[in-house]
Amino acid sequence: HLQVYLRVRPFTTAERTERTEQCISIETPDTVILKAPRASLTARHSERFGSQLAQRFQFSQVYGPETTQRDIFDGTTKSLVKEVLDGGNSLIFTYGVTNAGKTFTFFGPDSDGGVLPRSLNVIFNSIEGRNYSQNNIKPHRCVDFIRLTKEQQDEEATNKRNLLRRFKDVNYFYIYFLFF
Repeated sequence: HLQVYLRVRPFTTAERTERTEQCISIETPDTVILKAPRASLTARHSERFGSQLAQRFQFSQVYGPETTQRDIFDGTTKSLVKEVLDGGNSLIFTYGVTNAGKTFTFFGPDSDGGVLPRSLNVIFNSIEGRNYSQNNIKPHRCVDFIRLTKEQQDEEATNKRNLLRRFKDVNYFYIYFLFF
């Protein structure tokens, strides 16, 4: 089932005029009405032939300019992340023109994370107590895993120790970036 959400970003200072602020209105929680700004060629042509043209668009949900990052996450993504943790599949992507607010919605500022950091928080906070602590499986071709014998487990542990010994004298800062 496809869900399509619209987030209306606030107008920038340069965009904010009486004419532009009337070009979009949220009619119901799932519907917006768009009108061409009065100064636009489209609006001038439509006025010549009658009243100003308006277009109505319907979405699963429309979020206004005052919507918080938390509201967006809770209303659009949180349940999908929980479904994934229960074994389901989901895809979330942002789409829109340049400067529409996609990066802000997806990543957010450091002080108020967007969809991605909040999703990762849910994932990492939910795996507590569900970690597989044994060392007897290994990823295989990105889609499967293999069970290791006792000898293979010992060999993997030795390889890890040897790798870490190589970096023993290397700057901690470098190791931090290597593993995180």
